[in-house]
Amino acid sequence: MNKWLLIAGVLVEIVGILLILFWRVDDMIAIITGIAIIVIGIVLFQIGYWRIIRARKRGMMRR
Repeated sequence: MNKWLLIAGVLVEIVGILLILFWRVDDMIAIITGIAIIVIGIVLFQIGYWRIIRARKRGMMRR
């Protein structure tokens, strides 16, 4: 599950960047929505990353 959070975070960030670059409806809405989506992607990525780090530390302590 932790890897999937990392992958989902990266994909959501890519979608946010593409949204900012290619959405032509209203530039301000595109920028605000894109930034919000990028922030969500960063949060997902960080959650997955820290869960992996915590799992590695637990594995080392058990040995």
